[in-house]
Parts: sequence; structure tokens; C-alpha cells
Amino acid sequence: MIKQNMILVFTLDGQRYGLPLDAVERVVRMVEITQLPEAPAAVRGVINFQGEIIPVLDLRQRFGLPERPVELDDQLIIITTVGRKRALIADTACEVRECPEESFTEAAGILPPLPLLTGIAKSSAGLILLHDPGSLLSPGEAQTLDSTLELHQP
Repeated sequence: MIKQNMILVFTLDGQRYGLPLDAVERVVRMVEITQLPEAPAAVRGVINFQGEIIPVLDLRQRFGLPERPVELDDQLIIITTVGRKRALIADTACEVRECPEESFTEAAGILPPLPLLTGIAKSSAGLILLHDPGSLLSPGEAQTLDSTLELHQP
């Protein structure tokens, strides 16, 4: 079950996805992303966000969607998970909406195992695939990213 019933809905390739609102710090316009050598494949690079270096996760790569260049009208969703900030690339961040318990179906009840998916919410506009921000990187990928960031700190 999702931890709370408020979610941020965003899109990638026309599909709607959701994140628990309590993990979202803010949504910002796309900025320049600096590539980070030796980072995990799901990491597009890093950004300077208010003086803090934050890794940018490429959800297209993570979700197996077709790759495309980053566009100026894309958005970055800044999240905090396990005490670390991450930025997620989204086509658009659409809305904050309530996800009532009766509209939520757990992923395990649909097709186990789906490691990135926590559940699916039904809405009048269609289905929303819900994700746990903490599972977007495997523990090994998170450790590799932390090591890579340490190597590239000034």
C-alpha cells in the first residue's frame, strides 16, 4: 500500500506515473545536465540545484522506454529518498491528486514480482503506475553512484 494518498502525477511517453507526494521536494524546469563518468546506466548525470550537486535519474532508461534527447520543456522532479536528493526527468509533471484506497491496486496482486512498481491507481483519465522512489536504483547502483560522486567532488 502507498504510504499516503497524495501523489504527484507525471508523464513519460504519454503514460501517467505517480510518486508519493511526501517524497517530492519540488518540480523545476530542465537545466543543463553534466554527464558523470562511471555512473550507473540509469544516471543521466548531475545538476547544480541551489548549490547542491544532485544526480539525475533517467526514468526512460529505468522503465525500458525509447530513449530520446532531453528537451528544454522537460521537467525535473526533485525527490528525497533514504536521506538523499535525486532528480527525475519527466516529460511533464501534471498534477497533485488524491489516490483513495479504493482506487489503488497493489502490484503484488497484479503480476508479482514487479520491482519498480508499488501499485496502480485508477482515475477518470486512465491508469497511473505508482512507484516507490527508494526502489528506482538498486542498492548496488546507489553504492556505485555514491562512490562516483565522491570521486568527482571538488
